[in-house]
Amino acid sequence: MSTEVVATYDHRAPRPIATRLIVTGTLHLLTPAHLGNGDAEAITDMPLLLDTVGDDPVPLLTGTSIAGALRGYLLTRGQGYRAVEQRRSGQMAELLFGAVKGDDTGEQSPLIVDDALGVLRDTAALEVRDGVKINYATRTADDRFKYDLELLPAGTTFSLRFELLLPPIPTQARALRHALAVALSGLSAEPGREHGDIFLGARRSRGFGRCVVSEWSYAEYELRDNIEGLLAWITAEHSGWAPGPTRIWQGGPQAALGAGETGSSATDARRRFVIDGRFALTSILVRSSDPLLPADELPDDTRRQLPDVTHIRSFRDENGMTAILPGTSLAGALRSRAAMILATLAPNAEPRRQALLNSIFGFDMHRAAGGEAAPTASRLIVEERPIDLGQLLVQSRVAIDRFTGGAFETALFSEAPWFGGAVQLHLTLHHDAIPSDPATAEAQAAEEHARIGLLLLLLKDLWSGDLPLGGSASVGRGIVRGIEADLKADADTQWHLRESDSGLLIEEQPAEALERYLQALHTYLGLV
Repeated sequence: MSTEVVATYDHRAPRPIATRLIVTGTLHLLTPAHLGNGDAEAITDMPLLLDTVGDDPVPLLTGTSIAGALRGYLLTRGQGYRAVEQRRSGQMAELLFGAVKGDDTGEQSPLIVDDALGVLRDTAALEVRDGVKINYATRTADDRFKYDLELLPAGTTFSLRFELLLPPIPTQARALRHALAVALSGLSAEPGREHGDIFLGARRSRGFGRCVVSEWSYAEYELRDNIEGLLAWITAEHSGWAPGPTRIWQGGPQAALGAGETGSSATDARRRFVIDGRFALTSILVRSSDPLLPADELPDDTRRQLPDVTHIRSFRDENGMTAILPGTSLAGALRSRAAMILATLAPNAEPRRQALLNSIFGFDMHRAAGGEAAPTASRLIVEERPIDLGQLLVQSRVAIDRFTGGAFETALFSEAPWFGGAVQLHLTLHHDAIPSDPATAEAQAAEEHARIGLLLLLLKDLWSGDLPLGGSASVGRGIVRGIEADLKADADTQWHLRESDSGLLIEEQPAEALERYLQALHTYLGLV
């Protein structure tokens, strides 16, 4: 449906309100999330934002964060990824959330978004993750770039509440309902998916902040020439004081639209290339300082036997503490190998290589601080995934003196890698909004194909076991091998890869279509 609405009243006059639509839902975190407070004096480098008004501090998800995420979702859905928001008649983001910044004559947002307080599961606690900046040339940690951050665990819930002020003009009211339903659909999971398209907090491109609202509740209060509706809205938090709302119903976001319409009916301008593959693991070690069990659950005589290093685990609502493959580790390995591939293919094309690398993984913020260029977000979205099956095994190791061939004194240590199992990797490469200029659009399409070509080479290295993940790769850790994968360029172009006795099989679309992406990469680097 069209959402273009022409105002029939003076924007300087008081806002007429005929109906108040209250929407509530419970948001569940499916992966850890970092909702930071920016405090530089905290114990951790990146602490969480907590509400300290009550007896105990509780996680806080501010209404500004929710509104910003919803507005960004409407913008990308309507205009494509990385689109610059501009004043445009009928644009859902502007219609629902108010005027574009700098527009002095625009409307105020008719949507009121409340702050949401979080509730932790009894069996979960705040997580602390260690991070480090990797030198891509040496694949070792850079000096003075170690940090840690606090995370809300999966299973944390937030009670969301929205209040939409609907005007008496029917066309405007219908457009606002439609815009709200499309916005809320970003927090709802589509069939076959676990989470919605909206992610919350920091490091969203590396797997944090995945969330979902499974069901919404709606209450509608008719205020125009309706004293009972007004009293019901005023006393909504005091049941029995006055008659209830005009309508109460539950369901998905489509319930806010009215009969016969759904949130999915809005045009979706987002374009992306998706890889969803399953890989078998030999062993992997992404270091974590957390013990295998809490120290207070272990006898005193066994605490000293804990391994020095364990593979990272994270709380998952349905499985408790679970071994995971962090998105940060996967993205770091992919960027390092991508730089190596580009340097091998085009050793004399440094500017083009670096531009392509930055366009996929984002521009290094530390280099941007030096004035080279503005920092940019990653176009490659990586998920944090649990490892299925397998087990933790403790191994003892010792450092060897290379001159004597004997063991170093005090250099005995133990590790607990994760052995066996499989992991489902999900990579999404975002494409920018298509520009209106044909020449610019053609150049952008060529660069998009080059990015896909580089991503296919990374997939090949992962599939064949040539790209290790995590630490201790020099002793055989982190080897993964492809089992099957689905590649999707759009709704009609997709490939299915699987391993067979005769080698790698590519089904659905012909393999020559994938070869064209590799040719585009060679053309971009000036090799043909």
